[in-house]
Amino acid sequence: MTMKQSSTTDNSPDSRPNMLDALSRAAAAVTSDLSLPRTLQTITDIARELVNARYAALGVPNEDGTLKAFITSGMDPGEVRGIAHEPRGLGLLGALLESDHPIRLNNIADDPRSVGFCEHHPPMTQFLGVPIISRGERLGNLYLTDPLDGEPFDEDDERLIVLLSKHAAVAILNAQLSEQLQAMALSRERDRIGMELHDGVIQSVYAVGMKLEILRGQFPMSQEQEAQYQGIIEDLNQIIEDIRLYIRNLRSAREEQATFGQQLNNLARHFHDFARVEATVDVPPTLRTLTQQQRHSLTQIVREALSNVARHAHATQVRITVREVENHLTVSVEDNGQGFDPSIAEKTESFGLRNMEQRARRMGGQLHIESEEGQGTRVIVSVPFRP
Repeated sequence: MTMKQSSTTDNSPDSRPNMLDALSRAAAAVTSDLSLPRTLQTITDIARELVNARYAALGVPNEDGTLKAFITSGMDPGEVRGIAHEPRGLGLLGALLESDHPIRLNNIADDPRSVGFCEHHPPMTQFLGVPIISRGERLGNLYLTDPLDGEPFDEDDERLIVLLSKHAAVAILNAQLSEQLQAMALSRERDRIGMELHDGVIQSVYAVGMKLEILRGQFPMSQEQEAQYQGIIEDLNQIIEDIRLYIRNLRSAREEQATFGQQLNNLARHFHDFARVEATVDVPPTLRTLTQQQRHSLTQIVREALSNVARHAHATQVRITVREVENHLTVSVEDNGQGFDPSIAEKTESFGLRNMEQRARRMGGQLHIESEEGQGTRVIVSVPFRP
C-alpha cells in the first residue's frame, strides 16, 4: 500500500471559498490531469480546501476489502513518516468501505465502530467520510477530519463532498482509462518490436543456417570439419536464443502460437528461395500452449529436415503439417523425392538425424522417419504438451 502526502496550507476560518466557485474549480482541477496518482492527490487537496478541514485523505480499496493506497493532505512528510503504520481499512475506514452512504460524526471516539489510532497518529475528533462510487463500482473513499473553525461538519459540508465525489469518480475513471490506453499502446509497441526481431533478425539467422546446411551437402567434410560445422550451427542457435530473451515476455501465449505457425511459413519461404522446391505449410488456426523451448526445438527439427530434402531428396514438393493428436503435437515434413531405405540410414553416421532425435527426446517426444525408395520421405516428430 502506498501513502502520499501534501504539505499543509493556510486555511483560516474566514477563508472558506464560495461553494459553487470552489466546486467549479474542483471540477476543472480533477479533470485536467490524466495521471492517476496526481489526480488522486488533487482530489484529496481540494476536498480539504472545500470544507476547510485540517486533514483529508483518499483511500483506494483492494478487492479483499483492505486499502491498497492512502493519499493524505494536511500532514507534512515528517508527520506521515512518524506514524507507526499505514491505515489498514479497519474501524471507521472499514465501515465506510462497506457503506454506500456518507458517515458524519461529531466525535470519532464516541462511535462504537472506532478502533482508535496507532502510535504517533495525530489526534482527530470530527469525521466526514464519503464513498466515491461509479456504476456500482467502489473507486475510493474520501475522509475528512476536524474543521479549522472548530465546529462539526454540517449538512452543507456533506453535500459539497458528495458533489465532489461525483466529479472525482469521473476524474478517476478518466485517469484509469488513460493508463489503460497507455498500457495498450506500450503493448502494441512491444508487439511491434518483438515482431521485427522475430521476423527480421531471427529469420535472417535461420536463413544463414539453412544456407550452411545446403552448402554442407555440396562439399565432402572430414569428421573434424563436421564437428566444426556443428559448432557454427550451435553458435547460430545460441544467437537465436539470446534474441528470444528480449522478446520472451512481450507476447501472449496465443500470439506465441501464431508465431510458431508464422515461423514455419518463414522457413518454408526461405527453403523455396534457396532450394527452388515448392513448400506448403498446414497449421491449425489455434494450438494449445507450447513452451518456448518446444517451439524452438521443433523449428530446428523442421529446418534440419528441410535441409536434408534440399541435399538428398531431389524433390519438387515439400509439405509441413502440424496437428494436435490427443495430448501430443505432431509435426511432419513430407517430400515427393527419391526416398531411401531407412535401415541403411540408421547404420550411417548422420549428425543431422542424430540432432533431430536428440531434440525430440529432450522434449519427451519421439522422431520417426518413413521412407521408401522412389516414394519420398516423411519425417514425423511427436511431443507432449506441457501439463
